[in-house]
Amino acid sequence: MGDEMSGGGDELPAAPDWVRVRKEYEGGAIRLADLAELAGVSPLKLMSVARREGWRPRRTNGVKPVPVRSTIARLKSLVQQRIAALDGELEVIGEEAKAATSERDIRATDTLVRTLEKVLELERKDRAARAKRRKQHREYTDADRQALAERLKGLHPRGADEAFSGGPPRDHL
Repeated sequence: MGDEMSGGGDELPAAPDWVRVRKEYEGGAIRLADLAELAGVSPLKLMSVARREGWRPRRTNGVKPVPVRSTIARLKSLVQQRIAALDGELEVIGEEAKAATSERDIRATDTLVRTLEKVLELERKDRAARAKRRKQHREYTDADRQALAERLKGLHPRGADEAFSGGPPRDHL
């Protein structure tokens, strides 16, 4: 046991190189547990530091997150495919459907309807969020525009008429 410990236990563990740890964390090439072990902290502590200091979210294996719109489109496509398959099955079995098969199909259709409702709700929320982002970028009042114009006039060394005329000063012609 004495061979494993040096200094009689009075030494504190070395502080992690947080700059290097952050770079590795944001890169996402190393598993979180392995990175925490290299840094000498627990994975929970590492995540806490990352959140507190505003580190970028990890990207694993360089894979970009899938946009919400494409996920919604994929879900809608899958629901449409399943509905088409159920329609085909109903045409084939016609009146020969058994009670168990019908009940199973009813449950499957119910699940599809609930899934479709959730997909449509996700789509509505995504559309509202995009509209809100667009609106935030264009909310300028006339007073804001006038104040900006006044600031620009004050920054330019020449008079406002010359500054915004687009041509060279008249005394240099």
